[in-house]
Amino acid sequence: MREAIDQACEDASTAEDFHRAVYRQGYIFGSDPNRKYATIRARDGGRAVRLYRLGEEYDLAAIDDRLRGNYLLYGPKLYERKHPSRQYTPKRYRSKDSYTGKGVLQIFFEVFFGESQMHRLYLYYCYQLGILPKKQPPRINRPELERIWKDTEKILAEHAFVYDHKFPSLQAIADYRKGLSQQIETLAAQRAEIVKQMRRKDALPELADRRAMLTCKIAELRKEDKIAEGAIKRIKRTRESNRIDRENRMPQHPRPRRRRREQERE
Repeated sequence: MREAIDQACEDASTAEDFHRAVYRQGYIFGSDPNRKYATIRARDGGRAVRLYRLGEEYDLAAIDDRLRGNYLLYGPKLYERKHPSRQYTPKRYRSKDSYTGKGVLQIFFEVFFGESQMHRLYLYYCYQLGILPKKQPPRINRPELERIWKDTEKILAEHAFVYDHKFPSLQAIADYRKGLSQQIETLAAQRAEIVKQMRRKDALPELADRRAMLTCKIAELRKEDKIAEGAIKRIKRTRESNRIDRENRMPQHPRPRRRRREQERE
């Protein structure tokens, strides 16, 4: 997270560009003015971390100072300079008289090492033979990978829970949790009554077995309720991440629609 913030501070000069730079590196930066602390979390639904826990250099005030310095030096378009948008370049065709007045050696170098089909074929075979480097493997953030493997059993349990019960919506899971809480309260009341009976002098020996059985049932229901709670939180985080992803993919400045009168004049 510190490396992502440092890289975003180098690439951005405004708060909006800083959010884009952090999101591009796999994190979501939250700086809601209605909340007390600014946070940062992973896009895959990780736990949010408050900025002051990363150090004084990564607090919101320190980040604002770094962005303000970039704004004074480079202006508001620093992010566009370092990450320009891809533009289509039309194909350039070689004119018929391009080889007139040139020697054989010069034509040979232009054909094999210029912008021609032969040159592209040559580069392709170099790529297949391993002379040219192939695409580098993606970099894996080790702490994020350890966290994913640590929560693997929890994620699998949540998926199995949702799949086995065939929940049609998020509200169905919430209703199921209400039913579980009612069952837990009922069993807890029965166990409390058994405990009262066990305090008597003439208590039956079977009461201890009934209490242990009720305790096991309550533990199973609480475990299932915890899995349901985790499934609800994970679904909400996934929806929020997908919404932010769709908003970032949308163009920021859509082209205005021309009126019909202007179109008819043209």
